[in-house]
Amino acid sequence: MSPAFRKPIAYTILTVFILFFVVSGFNSHIPTTLSNFKASGLPDFSKYVDLVNLSREEFPIEDEGKRVILVGDIHGRYDDLQRLLQKVSYNPASDVILSVGDTVAKGSHNGSMQVLRFLTSNNITAVRGNHDQKVIEWRTWQQWIHSMDGGERWLQSTKAKWLAHKGREDRDIHEWISQQAKYDKSNRKWWEKIPKGWKLFGDHYEIASEMSDEEYRYMVSRPLRIHIPSAHTFVVHAGILSSNPKRDPWDKRQPLATLPTLPKISDFENEASFDQTSVIRRLQELAILQKVPQNLDPWVTLNMRGVKKGGDITRGQGGTPWAELYSEDMNRCRGFSSETSAQKKTSFPCRPASVIYGHAAARGLDIKRWTLGIDSGCVYKRRLTALVLGGKYASNSFDDDEDSEDEDEEGVFDVEGNRVKSTVKFGDDGKGKLFSVSCH
Repeated sequence: MSPAFRKPIAYTILTVFILFFVVSGFNSHIPTTLSNFKASGLPDFSKYVDLVNLSREEFPIEDEGKRVILVGDIHGRYDDLQRLLQKVSYNPASDVILSVGDTVAKGSHNGSMQVLRFLTSNNITAVRGNHDQKVIEWRTWQQWIHSMDGGERWLQSTKAKWLAHKGREDRDIHEWISQQAKYDKSNRKWWEKIPKGWKLFGDHYEIASEMSDEEYRYMVSRPLRIHIPSAHTFVVHAGILSSNPKRDPWDKRQPLATLPTLPKISDFENEASFDQTSVIRRLQELAILQKVPQNLDPWVTLNMRGVKKGGDITRGQGGTPWAELYSEDMNRCRGFSSETSAQKKTSFPCRPASVIYGHAAARGLDIKRWTLGIDSGCVYKRRLTALVLGGKYASNSFDDDEDSEDEDEEGVFDVEGNRVKSTVKFGDDGKGKLFSVSCH
């Protein structure tokens, strides 16, 4: 076979192999991605989009003329978001914004609607946060109720009753609904359609009611997870695990403990242009996404904060922060020539991948070598943070000394109020810059 045809065929085989790996991996775990709605006899309101891959062009951190601006949890604080974008000199012609989720709710209602309109009109790339997910579910539920004869009329009259009652008595909405469901027998069939634990007429409900169809489609289009193969990076809201905590880290079923099996392309393995390392890295990163069962559970992706002994996931402050476990695994990576070391339980045959996330407002800014937590607690009126990649930080010659503090006179602070270094390491050998503004 002539050299002109050998390379395209090699990459075609690899592409088909990776696609097969992706499809077979997801199909084998479909039950873990389903919500609990169907189990309760209700439709599935979740509208999950599991994974989106961004290309090098969509995440242009190697281009000195472009930047990626990753923004922490906004929670409807539109004015603070605009001040942050002004601070980083956001240019929509050359900059890409990427949100780590929880863009709406828990701030003012008007602020949430302004944030949603800004994100939608500019088609901002974002993962879903747990609060974004609640808004999606409420809107999908509302559409379902409206599709049934008498449903919209019942919902409107019920809201009018609640507003009138709320004006007379200071009673919790859950208590009021419980009383209505118990004594309003003529409408019992409607009350039974409210999923257990949902807060009717709460913040998420009202945002869902007011957003336009275009804004709803935008919210639904947002995935739970983003993978950027060119940057060896994951973006999620709450977290991701690099191994199954219910198994020994060195178990051969763990994604990093063994090298993935490559397709047999013996004719091309000796070609200098054949980048086997890149293929192996991508396959291992896909294995993290697909072969760690916890990563296929949407609740984990949206809510995880820690891991308890025994491997159970928690959304509270108990257990070991997942980022510490992830960092331990990445620090054991010694490249792809160290497979025998995994057998000795000293290192893994892998190369590290980075995670950028939000959600942990109580923990605050949490920057480690391979995990970058950028929720600095704007929801608690602390700070809103952005991580800027690319631009002048794309150059390996960038010197920390060039990054004078007068670029960010307010500084960047951790949850305890300590000023932290604003220039951070990112990826294999890159750097980024943290900016933040106080939230009002």
